[in-house]
Amino acid sequence: MKTWLKKSIVAGLCLVSTAAFIGCGGERQAATNDKPAGYPVSWTETLDGQEVKQSVEKAPAHAISMSQATTEMMLALGLEDKMAGTAMKEEEIYPPLQAAYDKVKVLSDKWPSYETFMAENPDFATGWEVPFTKRGIPAERITAKNVPIYVPSSMQKLDANQDTVFEDMQKLGEIFGVKDKADAWVKSEKDKLASVQGKIEKLPKKKIFVYDASDGKPFTAFKGYTTNILKLIGAENVMENAGVDKTWAAVSWENVVAADPEYIIIADYSNGVRNDDDFQQKVAAIKGNPQLANVTAVKENHFVKVKLSEITPGVRTVDALVRMAEEIHGISVK
Repeated sequence: MKTWLKKSIVAGLCLVSTAAFIGCGGERQAATNDKPAGYPVSWTETLDGQEVKQSVEKAPAHAISMSQATTEMMLALGLEDKMAGTAMKEEEIYPPLQAAYDKVKVLSDKWPSYETFMAENPDFATGWEVPFTKRGIPAERITAKNVPIYVPSSMQKLDANQDTVFEDMQKLGEIFGVKDKADAWVKSEKDKLASVQGKIEKLPKKKIFVYDASDGKPFTAFKGYTTNILKLIGAENVMENAGVDKTWAAVSWENVVAADPEYIIIADYSNGVRNDDDFQQKVAAIKGNPQLANVTAVKENHFVKVKLSEITPGVRTVDALVRMAEEIHGISVK
C-alpha cells in the first residue's frame, strides 16, 4: 500500500437548495427567525483523541471533503452543488460519479494548506480522521473558525461493517437535508446485496486471504470493516482469528501457507480503470514464491482483483461484493 494512502485510510436530491429556503417559506423564516425544519443537526466527533460536539444550523452550502471516500459519499447523494472543494484523490473516481466530480473544485492532490482551505469560506468539512491532524490541518484550527467536522463512523470504528456505512450515509442525508435521497440509496444497496445473498446462501463458504502489498511480509486485513463486509458474501478471512487485534498489519508468509486460503483478494493500485499492471505483478510475485506453491488459491489460480476503495468504507462496497461473489462462488447475479 502506498505510504500516504495507508496513513490516510488504514490509520485510518432531494437537495434543499438555497432558493428553496427563500420564497414564502424564507420570508417566514426571516420574520420569525425560525430554524429550517429538521435543524439543528448534531453529532459527536473524536478529534485528536478528544470528543467534540459538532452541529449545523442549516444544510451546509460550502462543504469541503478532504478524502476521496467522503467525496464519493457526498456525490452519491447529489451534493456536488454544495461542495466548495475536494482533495486527496487517491485513485480513479468511481465511474458512476465522474460527471458529478467534474463539477467540484479540486483544492489539492493531497490535502490543501490551511490558507487554501479557508479561502473557500467552508461551512462544513469531512474526510478520514488523518486530514484533521497535524499531517493535514489540525482539527482545532478548523473548528475554531466555526466549521464543523464530520468523520464517518465507518472510518473510525474497529468493528465497522456495511450497516455502519449505511448509517453514515443517512447521517449525511440528515446534515444536508436530503434524508429521502440517503434512504433511497441505502435501500437500493440493501436490495442489491440481498439479491446476491439469496443466490449464495446455500453454497459453502470460501476461505480468503486479502493481499495489499509486501515489504518482505504481506500486508493484510485482520479485523474490522474489510473482514466484516466479506462475510456478507460467504468469504471468511483466514486472518481474522490470527490473534492480531488490528484492522491491517503485516503477517508472515508461513502463516498464509498454514491458513491455506482458497482465494487471494488482491488490492490493485494500477492507474486507470482498464490498467491492471499492479495486480498482474502481484499475482506473478505470489506464483513465483516457492513457499506458496501448495496453497490452494495459488494452485487453482484463484486471484480476485479489487481496488482498496472497494473494501474500505465508502459507496463502492456493495457493487464490489456482487462482483466478488460471482468470481468466488462461480455464479451469475444478472
